[in-house]
Amino acid sequence: MNLADFVSVLSAGEKIDGCQLTTSDAVALASLHFPSHAYCLVADWAILDLDIPTRQRKAITDRQLIPALVYALTVIQDSKGRFPPGDWVRTTLGVSFTHDCLFRTKNTVYVLMGTGRRLHTDLDIALSLC
Repeated sequence: MNLADFVSVLSAGEKIDGCQLTTSDAVALASLHFPSHAYCLVADWAILDLDIPTRQRKAITDRQLIPALVYALTVIQDSKGRFPPGDWVRTTLGVSFTHDCLFRTKNTVYVLMGTGRRLHTDLDIALSLC
């Protein structure tokens, strides 16, 4: 993917508000709702709803996943130290999206800080973002 395609994907879609809390309050929110999960606070993010064929969608939902992932340009804080501050992250498929800012995967709750975007894209484009 070239830079123009990259910018186009991340500036497309609907602008949405995520978490407007302070970092410490955002950590408390994630810990309150998902106490047994690691958390990762991110900014400059996009929720990518994947346009996939019905058969693949059923295979995903049968595994109790949603056909969406998050791509974030900026890691603010990661509770397990997997991603250093300022790094980027692309999640695995989600399990849930709640409270307008908590995107949960099987292992981690991503707290979507500030304003981001939500858009539909295909899996190949989503996986080429890195």
